[in-house]
Amino acid sequence: MEDFLTEIPDTPIEGERVTLRLLHGPDAPALYSVIDGSREFLARHLPWPAECDSVEDVESRIDTWELQADMANGACWGIFEGAQLAGVIILGWIQAVHLSANISYWLGEKFTHRGLATESLRLLSHFAFTELGLNRLEISASVTNKASQSVATRAGFREEGISREFERINGKFVDHVRFARLARDPEN
Repeated sequence: MEDFLTEIPDTPIEGERVTLRLLHGPDAPALYSVIDGSREFLARHLPWPAECDSVEDVESRIDTWELQADMANGACWGIFEGAQLAGVIILGWIQAVHLSANISYWLGEKFTHRGLATESLRLLSHFAFTELGLNRLEISASVTNKASQSVATRAGFREEGISREFERINGKFVDHVRFARLARDPEN
């Protein structure tokens, strides 16, 4: 599309308790520390923790996210509580023609149950609709990940159905609940 952004702006998104900031190479050690400190917790619902065995592995992921941001087809923001990196929220698979994208998020275990993920999802959704001009955002969460499903619901996303055997986690195919939010839906 002619009027669609050519890159994701590298501007912090400020909330009441969290700041979302695009991650860059120097953030790799802090992000690795969060992953390593929550590896078993994250591996319950996510397929990738075993693939992040070093700071270099995390640097490689950050390089990919930076490239996506430069091409305006995705980006990864660190979720910061003060100066502390708590997790990430990712806007991915941006489809300029359809003005849609997917969102995924996770927090280190010690940062959960405090509303940080919900605030981050609300902030990124608002940014995606108002600054990027997107119309539809989608989230997919494992049917066993009730916490992630609750975050989506609290942030105004509506359940749309089950995606059977959507993802392979720990060697097993897992069904996911699909959620979506449109730009015209009310903010929560």
